[in-house]
This record gives sequence, C-alpha cells and structure tokens, in this order.
Amino acid sequence: MKYTTKIIETSQVSPPAGSVPETSIPLTFFDLLWLNFAPIESLFFYPFQHSTSHLTSYCLPTLKYSLSLALRSFFPLAGNIRTTPDTTSKYEIHYTDGDSVKFTVAECDRYDELFGDHPRYVSELKELVPRLCKNESNGLQPVLAIQVTVFPSQGLVIGTTLHHSTCDGIGSVNFMCTWAEICSTSNSMASLAPNPVKIEIDRSIIPDPDSSIYRAMLNDLSGTRNLNISGTQSDQEMLLATFKLKAEHIRLLKEVLLHEAAKRNVTVRCSTAVVSYAFVWVGSVKTKLNMSEIEDAYCIFAVDHRQLFKPPISENYLGNCIGPCVVQAKVNDLVGPDGFFEACRAIGKAFDEVKRVGIQDAKDWVKIALEMGSKKPFATSGSIRFKVYDVDFGWGKPAKVDIVSISNSGAMAVAPSREEQGGIEIGLCFTQRETDVFTNYIEGPLQYISTLRN
Repeated sequence: MKYTTKIIETSQVSPPAGSVPETSIPLTFFDLLWLNFAPIESLFFYPFQHSTSHLTSYCLPTLKYSLSLALRSFFPLAGNIRTTPDTTSKYEIHYTDGDSVKFTVAECDRYDELFGDHPRYVSELKELVPRLCKNESNGLQPVLAIQVTVFPSQGLVIGTTLHHSTCDGIGSVNFMCTWAEICSTSNSMASLAPNPVKIEIDRSIIPDPDSSIYRAMLNDLSGTRNLNISGTQSDQEMLLATFKLKAEHIRLLKEVLLHEAAKRNVTVRCSTAVVSYAFVWVGSVKTKLNMSEIEDAYCIFAVDHRQLFKPPISENYLGNCIGPCVVQAKVNDLVGPDGFFEACRAIGKAFDEVKRVGIQDAKDWVKIALEMGSKKPFATSGSIRFKVYDVDFGWGKPAKVDIVSISNSGAMAVAPSREEQGGIEIGLCFTQRETDVFTNYIEGPLQYISTLRN
C-alpha cells in the first residue's frame, strides 16, 4: 500500500538574529570530494503517544527554538554552498544573517508499517525526508533541510537531508545531539539559552598548501553530477531492512578470525569493524546473482583521517575529514569456504595501507570514486562509533534510526545497537528476492560461525 504524507506547515529556522556574523568557509579537498554526490537522508523514529494538535501547540515551539540555538553554533548548516565570488573554480559555504533551514511539518498514519527492522519500501520511507533543492536563480545550494512527521498517537519521525560537502558523519551526529540536548533542557521559550557549543570551522588546519589536491579533484569532477558510488535499482523496487549482529556474534567472529590466522601463521587486524564488514560483504556477494559473472569484488568504506594528522584534528571540527578505503578480493575466494577470513584479511590490509599513506594519494580520490561506480562495490555509510541512539529530544531515545539514502549508493548503513553494548545494526537495500536470500544467509549467524570453525 502506498502511504502519503500531508504537509501541515513549512517554515524557515535561523540562528538568533545578529548572533552570527557573515562568514564564508572555503571547501577543502575533503569537502569537494562530495560536491556532486547525493545528500545524506536520515530518519529518527520516536514513540509519540499524542495528537497532531499536541505536537503543533506544545512540541513544535520548543523544537524550533532549540534548533535556532543549535544553529547559532552550527551556523554553516543554515548557509549555502556557492561558487566563491569572482572565481569559477572555488566553492565555499556562505552564511549571512537571516539564512535558514527549511523546516517542514507533516502528518501520516500507519507508523508500525514504516517503523521497524522488517523490509520497508524505500519509496515510502522517502516521503518522511525533506527535499534539498538548489536555487537555480542564484545558484545557491542549501545544505540542510528538516522534516518532522507525526503519526497521531503512534510515533514521530525527524527526517534530515544533509549535503555531504558540509560535514561528515561525526559533524552531523554532533549537531543532532546538540539540538536534542538543547531541546530536552529548554522547558519553555523563556528558559535561559545554553552556552554555545564550541565547534571548529577553520579550514586552514586541513593540509593542502598549494591547493594541488583541490585542483586535481576539481578537474576530475568536471562534467559530473549526481554521482553514486554504486548504482542501484529504482526506489520503487528497493526494500530497506535492518539486520543485527549481537555482541556475542561479534566476539565469536573475532575468535574465528584469530583461529584461522593462527592456523596460517599470519597476523591480521581484528576489530569489530573488520569482522562485521567482512561478514556482511561475503553475504552481499553471495546474494547478488550477477556476481558469479565477475572475477573481482570490491568494498569501499570511509576512513576518518582526524587521528592520522599530527596534531590530530578535533572531533568538534565541522567539516569533512574522511577518505576512501578500497578493498579488492576474488569473488571465488569470498564465496568459498574461507570467504570470511579472506574478506577480513583484505579489509585489514587495506585499512593498514590507508593509515600508512594518509592523504598522499588524495589527488586520485575522485578518480577512484568514478572507477568504483562501474564496479558496483559494496560500500558503507555511518559508523559503529556514531551515537545516533543518544539523540534524545526529551521524549526518550530513538526507537530506530535509518539512513534512507543508502538506496542511492548501494551502501550498508552501520550503527551501534540500540539494544546492547557492543552489538551493531546493519541497514541494507535489496530487491525482494535479494532480501530473502540475504535473510537466509544472516539468520542464525552462530550456526554460520560454527561451520567456519570446523
């Protein structure tokens, strides 16, 4: 059944008037990498046992007020991406007093059908995320839009659409946690405004002294638009489902990896990210029918470079600081009896290489992304480090968080478990047939692990 949302109101929310001076923030090569990629679309589901009128009368004023205060610190999110004046080859985020975030309020029903881990149609979930449209008349590209959708007496969803050139996942989650914290402590419009959160926006801390990396990337981006790392089918055909790896499963996967490495007398990187990515990558390869016609399989995930710089870059830096890590393996190796070990070893080696090289190959990152587009790699979005389930606006922590935009990229959405410490959640977009195949693969992972250990 197709669900429709009814728009109740649309408004604009700005930082408090006069609280932020006009500011231009140049894009770095880290930011430029994402210039032509689709935005990140996220959904935060909450229980909400109230009517629409209760939301509009009692909750919306505080939500908007706290958003305004949060934007005082995170003001680049209220700005626009534009071509730097008097140039044709540089881009910046520009903020001037009065710039704002589009804030939409909508109403929908059938919360239970759209909320949960079960497969849900992407086309229906996307009705809960706002559109982020470029202003064709002046060339300004807004970077953030927000939609609050109420399901009367059932739940509430906060949907965000964020242009990736503005910041990476760390910055996005920091913003959401800040907004939620201010909202939960703002009991009335008359309450004292919390002290502004200190964020870092100085782009000079990103090393590119002669702009050579930036220029190389810009040249490779020329003529591209609406890029996707991995092409997928139409949203009408795609289902988004969530799968879980419990802490015990991950512990046993690590044990299996170390056992297999000891048998071969080799050293491997053994971490939650390595074993979980490898486990799901193998399942994804086995799920795709056309993979049997391909010799090599690819996996690509983002590596945070903050700690790779000396001195390290603060987690309060609001910008992108992630680069690609490409993993390659033989399809026959991945679908064979040692597929999990081979996937772990390939991912670990690739990550070690990124740590060794740093940004030395950054000039080629756009070329890498473009080349990957034709290879349909297994990609990742989100992180097991992001505390998305701490985003509490005062009515409890999220019951579910989804990254809907993985339908654009074919990526795996990763988040820490909302149910237990050490577990993780994995969101995947598949067709119905692929969903059934992958479900059969991942259900009962303990049995799968036991076969690996024999």
